[in-house]
Formats: sequence, structure tokens, C-alpha cells
Amino acid sequence: MSILAIMITVAMPSLSTFGDNQKLVGLAEQVFGHLQQARSEAVTRSQTVYANFAVDGTSSWEYGISLNSECVAAETDPTETDACVIIVDDGDGADNDADMVLMRFTSDDHDDMSMDIANFSSGTTQFLFDSVRGMASSGQIKLENSSGKQLRINVSRLGRVSICSPDDSIKNYGAC
Repeated sequence: MSILAIMITVAMPSLSTFGDNQKLVGLAEQVFGHLQQARSEAVTRSQTVYANFAVDGTSSWEYGISLNSECVAAETDPTETDACVIIVDDGDGADNDADMVLMRFTSDDHDDMSMDIANFSSGTTQFLFDSVRGMASSGQIKLENSSGKQLRINVSRLGRVSICSPDDSIKNYGAC
């Protein structure tokens, strides 16, 4: 019994670290997917699509995707003019509020995950994806978990979105 107790005591910290790292990977993959979606929407719709971020390096952050460059990720009502929405035809033949899909994402489901941004070429806190080739303003999104592990999402001028590990501590992601 005491041997089992020692083994459990030794294994618990590594399981906790594994869980923290998996949460970080999940968040990075989510943001990566949303940026890829924004790029795809821009080319498909032949309209510029924006990804706006409200972050400050803490664990309280939000971002949104929209055709509106002035969208505010804090807006929760899709019918408001500053809401981050994408219009998706629901097939009823009418353009109405039911066609507005709120594209707002927050830290609420990501405890102890901080987000910060850097090197945005747009001079703002947004990426914009071009409607012709999916080219983008460039920049970086830095994610960190409570253990101090980091992942970074890079968006290049060509619109390429990639994930890397600045300190090479997260497996399956190359060093930045």
C-alpha cells in the first residue's frame, strides 16, 4: 500500500503538468482554427475579414472575427452594429437577424491561460485577411499556461498561420 501511495504521489505533478499543457495546446489550436477560418471566409466571400483582439497579457482576454473592421469582441448581441459577426444564410431566403452568427471568443473557458499580442503590422490589435489571395497583416499571438509553458501563433504577410513553441517545451510544435 505504501509503495502505491509513493507512486501516486510521484505521478500527480506530471499528470497536472500534462493537463496544463493539453489545455494550452487546445487553446492554440482553437485560435489557429479561427484565424484559418477568417482567411478562408475572406477568399470565399471576396471581402476583407478581420480578427480583432482585446488582450493585455493576462488571463482575461477576448477576440472576434467579422467583416466589420470595428467589431468589438465584448459585444454579446449579434444585432448590434459593433458585434463580431459573420453572416450565414440560413436558407429561408431572407436576410435577417437569424443569419448573424456571433464570432466572439473569450477566456471564460480557458482558466489560467494568458494571451498577448506582438508585432502586428497593422498598427492595431487586429489581423486583416485580404479578399483576393488571403494575404494578411502579420503579427504574433502569445499564449501561456499557469506552468509558464508557451505557444505562439504567427500570421505571416502571405496569410500563413502557424504554431510554434518559443522554448521548444511543447512536443509536436517546432521551436520558434
